[in-house]
Amino acid sequence: MEKTLIEIKDQAEAEFNQEHYHQAADLFVTVYQEEQSLAVNRQLVLALKEDQQYQLAKDYATDFLSDYAQHENLFLLYFDLLLQIQNFVSAQQWTLQSPNQALIEDLLAQIRGSERKAEDQQGQTLKTIAQHFYHLSDESMVAQQERYQQAFHLPVATFVTGAKFLLVDPFASPLMRSTLLSDLQELGETGGVTYQWLDQQRYQIDLQAILPLFSNQSFQKLVAALDDQVGQEDPIAYQALLDQLRLEAMLLFPRLEESILDATAWVDADLSAFYQEQAPEEEAKQKQAHDLVLQALSELAG
Repeated sequence: MEKTLIEIKDQAEAEFNQEHYHQAADLFVTVYQEEQSLAVNRQLVLALKEDQQYQLAKDYATDFLSDYAQHENLFLLYFDLLLQIQNFVSAQQWTLQSPNQALIEDLLAQIRGSERKAEDQQGQTLKTIAQHFYHLSDESMVAQQERYQQAFHLPVATFVTGAKFLLVDPFASPLMRSTLLSDLQELGETGGVTYQWLDQQRYQIDLQAILPLFSNQSFQKLVAALDDQVGQEDPIAYQALLDQLRLEAMLLFPRLEESILDATAWVDADLSAFYQEQAPEEEAKQKQAHDLVLQALSELAG
């Protein structure tokens, strides 16, 4: 006779209490497949953590990331997982979301300590990762993404140095440069940074002086225009165009205000292209920016 979900859950909790963490984790996975609640997620993540399956625990925790951000015990659990897998960049970005300044200072000190330990024990490996990151643009788009993800395991100061170098690397993709700008902003970098934009020109900006990408008013106006013009009349078109607008905004970052002068006209143009209709006219400066974005998207797709 098959066990009920409640019986499996009770057995998982019993195994956990007896410190049989591997068995507990396997049972909680079974429960979680049927009951994807925050409570079960937490139990599963804790069991995996105790079983030293840190990466898998972190992956499951991301299912309820907004909840983990709002509850201090879960916030600290997710932080600990990031530190265990030596994802120092994400650990600092996560830490800086806390409203508790004393907690931020404590967690940043923990990150610095873990970085020093990693440099002492894995110095050559970190040097290799840093070298690959700094020369990221030598590789294909797939390899670039792999090197970028590996770079999150670098000490934050090393990551920042590499990111600032890549911001002015003409061979780095525009999407990678804008992604790195957002990363630096989330790492709390202050002062001016120089970056190369879609038009191949270099600009300087203080990232803390502007809103994060998806909080930007220009992006929100694009979404509002899409809501007005498509809404739920064509859900497939809406989702496809929303994804496109997010990608376009990423490519434009941090020059959204200078590029999107009329959000309705911008969305009109994207809608016309989606439905393969005659594109409406855009203001010359906006059309120039829009053409640069579409060219970058074409290169990404190609």
